[in-house]
Amino acid sequence: MVIVLMLLVLFGTIILSVPVFGAMGLSTLVHWIDQGRESILLIFNQQTMSGLTGFTFLAVPMFLLTGELMSRGGITDRLIGLARAFVGHFTGGLAQVNVLSSAFFATISGSGQADVAAMGSVFIPAMKKEGYPGGLAGAITASSATLSPVIPPGVIMIVYGALFGVPIAAMFAAGLTVGILLAALYMLVTYLVCRKLGIPRYNRATLRQIVMAFKTALLPLGLPILILGGIVGGIVTATEASAIAVAYSLFLTIVVYKTVNLRSLYEALRDAAITSAGILIVAGVAISFSYVVARRNIPQIVANGLLSVTDNPFTIMVLIFLALFIAGMFIGRTANILMFGPILVPVMVGTLGYSPVQTGFILITVLGIGHMTPPVGGTLLTTALVGKVDVLDITRNIWPFIIVDSAVTFMIILIPPITETLPRLLGLGGLG
Repeated sequence: MVIVLMLLVLFGTIILSVPVFGAMGLSTLVHWIDQGRESILLIFNQQTMSGLTGFTFLAVPMFLLTGELMSRGGITDRLIGLARAFVGHFTGGLAQVNVLSSAFFATISGSGQADVAAMGSVFIPAMKKEGYPGGLAGAITASSATLSPVIPPGVIMIVYGALFGVPIAAMFAAGLTVGILLAALYMLVTYLVCRKLGIPRYNRATLRQIVMAFKTALLPLGLPILILGGIVGGIVTATEASAIAVAYSLFLTIVVYKTVNLRSLYEALRDAAITSAGILIVAGVAISFSYVVARRNIPQIVANGLLSVTDNPFTIMVLIFLALFIAGMFIGRTANILMFGPILVPVMVGTLGYSPVQTGFILITVLGIGHMTPPVGGTLLTTALVGKVDVLDITRNIWPFIIVDSAVTFMIILIPPITETLPRLLGLGGLG
C-alpha cells in the first residue's frame, strides 16, 4: 500500500507540474512518514546532502563551466572551419558541417542545450540562406545537438556514473563508440535527405586548406585529448580532469585568444552555476529516493511484474523502451534517469543481465529521443527559439533522426560489444 501511495504521489505531483526533484522528495517522505521516524525532514536532508558530497559530482559544474567559456570564447568558428574542410564537399555540405561541428563541440561542452545555443544561431540562418527549408535546418541542428550527452565529457554520463557507482572512464570510453556511430548515421540521413532535395555541396578543400583549418582548431581540440587521455589513461579522475579543463579553457580564451572579458567570464560563471544547481538538486534528492526505492524492494517488485507479463528479455526491454520514450516526451533526460534509474538499473543489471555501462547507454539514448519530440523536447524547443523556426516545421523534418536514435538504442540492447569493447580493452570496469 505504501509503495502504491509513493508512486501516486510521484506521478500525481509531476502531472500537477511540480518540479521533478519536488515530486521525488514528496514520494520519499511518504516512506519516512510510514516508518514513524522523528525528525523526518532532518533525515531526508542528511541523505540528500550526504550523496552530493561525493567527489565525482564536483566534475559537473566544472565541465559545464568549460563549455560556457569555450562557447563564449569564439571556439565554435574554429571547429566549424575544421568540419567544413573535412566534410563540406559531401552532398548537403553545410548540413554535414553542422553535424560534424556539433560532434566536435560535444567534446568540449557536454551539454545539448549549449550545443544548440552555440551552433543554432550560426547554422540555421546560414542554411536558410543557402536554400535549406527552415524545418530541415532546425531538425538537423536539434538532432545533432543530442550528440553532446553521449560524447565525452557528457554531463549525464558523469551523473549516471556517480549515482550508480559506474566508472566514469568506462562510460566515456563507451561514449566514444556510441557518439561516432550516431554522428555517422546522422550524416548518412542528412546525405540522403539533401540528395533528394537537390541541395548542393561545397568544393573539396585542398590539402593546404585542411592543414590551415586543423592548425586553427588545434588548441581547442587539445582539450578533449587532455580530458580523455587523462581519464581513460588512469592519470587523473573525472573531477581532476574537469579542473584541468577549466584551467585550460581559461588560459585559451583569456590569455591566448583574448576573446573572454570580465563580463563574459561573469556570464559563464552565472550560467554554469544555474545549470549545475538544477542538475545537482535533482541528483541529491534522487540519492535519497534511491535509498527508499531499495529499502522498499521496488526494483524486485517491478522485475516480478514484468516477468509476469513475459519472460522474454527482449520483450521486457521493448516495454521499458516504450515507457522511457513516453517519459522522455515530457521530462528531461537527466531528470528521467535520476527518477527511473533507481528502479530500472537494478532490474536491467540484476534481472536481465545487462552490464552497468550498457544499461547506462540504453537509458541515455532512448531518453535522448525525447529531446527531439514535442511537447517538451529540450533541444527541439531551444532550436525553434534560437533559429526562429516553427516547432511543427522542425517536427515534420526530424522523424528520420528519431528513427536513427531508436535503431541505435536497439543496437545497443542487442549488441553489447558496441558499449563494452573499448572499456574491456582498456580494462576500465563497469561491465558486471
